[in-house]
Amino acid sequence: MESTKDLYDHFQSKKFRDNIASCIKSKGSKGMDYVPWSNIMDRFFKACPDATYEFAEYTVKLNEGGVQCEVTLPYTGTSKAGYFVKTSITCFGITRSMTSPVYGKTFHTVALEPQANQIHNAQMRCLCKNAAMFGCGLELWTREEESQLEAEAEIPERTGMESPEAVVRTATQVFGGTVVDPTASEPKVKESCPKCDSELVTKSSKHGAFLACSGYPDCRFKKNIT
Repeated sequence: MESTKDLYDHFQSKKFRDNIASCIKSKGSKGMDYVPWSNIMDRFFKACPDATYEFAEYTVKLNEGGVQCEVTLPYTGTSKAGYFVKTSITCFGITRSMTSPVYGKTFHTVALEPQANQIHNAQMRCLCKNAAMFGCGLELWTREEESQLEAEAEIPERTGMESPEAVVRTATQVFGGTVVDPTASEPKVKESCPKCDSELVTKSSKHGAFLACSGYPDCRFKKNIT
């Protein structure tokens, strides 16, 4: 292979996808599918042995017992908005980066006081997502996004969080670009669920707004807003 296009075509071939699928495992009460990071990275570097990777580091100032000091950490964020890690992979002279939150005990909860093992797991998970930007295991993340959206709908809103404006500032610093203002009012939709006759409410995801039944989780009806 001589280019990132050749690499992508290799990773998206039926033979390679079947090979990755043979490594899929399930865990947790919901049976979430995943592939161990070692399987992903082994196949990535076999296909592109000259590739290099990097974990981002952040310098922060701390006050330890009245003494100011600087330390370098492999993550960034705040204790209320959550923490993030960042990786970069360079292959055939092309560098692509990825960020990922540091999760708590489950993949859809954020660690507010991240431990060393959670940070390490976040880094390796982020590295696999980074490899997917070159096509390696890309299809696996589609299934995870669907599972994560369902899991997020079951999590009650937390109290004691930073203001939405502060969360936006933190996300902008980590990810860059433009973040949609979460304080903006969502359109009101008066429509009944065709399955249970409960009111449909407007929800938002990274894929855009959609309608969901207010009777969730007893009723899981949802549809896209056209």
